Amino acid sequence: MSASPLAAARAPLARPVRHHRGGHRVTLTPSGAARARFVARAASPLDDVRAGDLISLDFGDDDDAKETRRLIAREWLLEVTETTETPASVRGICRGRAFLLDGTSMRLTPAPEPSQPNLASEPWVQRAYPEWHALLERLEVDGRYPAPTATAIAAALPNGGVVTTGGVRKITSYDELKARVAAEPGFWRDGTPPRAPPMTVHEHATLNAGEILATLRGHRGVVMCQLWAGWEDSDDSDSNVHVVQPVDAPFVTRALRDAALDALTDGTIGIRCVPIAGMDPAKGLTALVHASASPFADRAKHLASFGAQAALVAGSPYYQLLVGRILGYEARNIEAHVAEKGGALTPAIVTEVAKDLAALGGGSAPTIPWREAYGPSADDLDEAGRASAFGAASVGDEGDGKRGGKGKGGK
Repeated sequence: MSASPLAAARAPLARPVRHHRGGHRVTLTPSGAARARFVARAASPLDDVRAGDLISLDFGDDDDAKETRRLIAREWLLEVTETTETPASVRGICRGRAFLLDGTSMRLTPAPEPSQPNLASEPWVQRAYPEWHALLERLEVDGRYPAPTATAIAAALPNGGVVTTGGVRKITSYDELKARVAAEPGFWRDGTPPRAPPMTVHEHATLNAGEILATLRGHRGVVMCQLWAGWEDSDDSDSNVHVVQPVDAPFVTRALRDAALDALTDGTIGIRCVPIAGMDPAKGLTALVHASASPFADRAKHLASFGAQAALVAGSPYYQLLVGRILGYEARNIEAHVAEKGGALTPAIVTEVAKDLAALGGGSAPTIPWREAYGPSADDLDEAGRASAFGAASVGDEGDGKRGGKGKGGK
């Protein structure tokens, strides 16, 4: 990204100029001594990066090696949480860990351990997702969370962690994603159409967050988000840094926190944490985020009754249709999904699902959109506002610089 000539010649200030999450800029007036020490600064590839952006970093990975990884891990994506203008640098989240990208050396390094975000210590997780909070605490004691560590991820970066020339590319931002979901929700609402081309890395990376945002905007009534995928866990998670928990995809925890704000303030959003039926939550835990209005709350409760999981395919055509209908997918897309899994929707199955759905929520038909605007975002609250909403301030949340708080290697 190129900077303007004016930006390239901007003098260093007495203290750094920072852009914090949400795009707010704090401008500091340089002292007379600072003006006297005017030094022209060369343009940095990070000059146009802002807090809230999602950027892709190219370290010169081998293309064949990329193809062996799951889609979410084929690029190094950094969710920017804070930028410093002089000298240019950014702080952000990559695969759930906090990193610093220096605009001079263009090297990505782990953020200091005390500033690593930790979802297990977050008040919004404890209050709005108590089962998730309890699970993370238990996994932390067992040494299974957080993993992999930022140090392990950094050690696996090609090219010594130095971004190649021209290797910084903006994908989107949280605000841009919210605006697109509001204006054109189909991709995040309707399910996958038959014969759809494969998703790109960037579409897949923002799919889960976009689905949550579609619900918060009113374009969906129920969404599922995998909070913990036990089948991705191992005794030595650092050995494979390309295994990414679904919740560590870009913007997911930010959207979950906005859902928590809705749920804890005006109650327009409801949240349920659901394990696989009859199993330890460490095997799998899903969040059901739903509108509190009827029939969505009853439908989410029904999903919870049989332990539906976001990242696991329902086992029979009946359940595939039932889950698809509750999640608001288009009929033709559900039918194509069932056929792809080797099943078929018989008239008897369709009738049975329709009858079961009619019995939920007093038989009321769902209205979409169920509201016309997003609720408030936690990004727009100051520390006092977050403390009021979530019960306590997020530790280490100075300057809106992180997605989570300080803790033991946190998330």
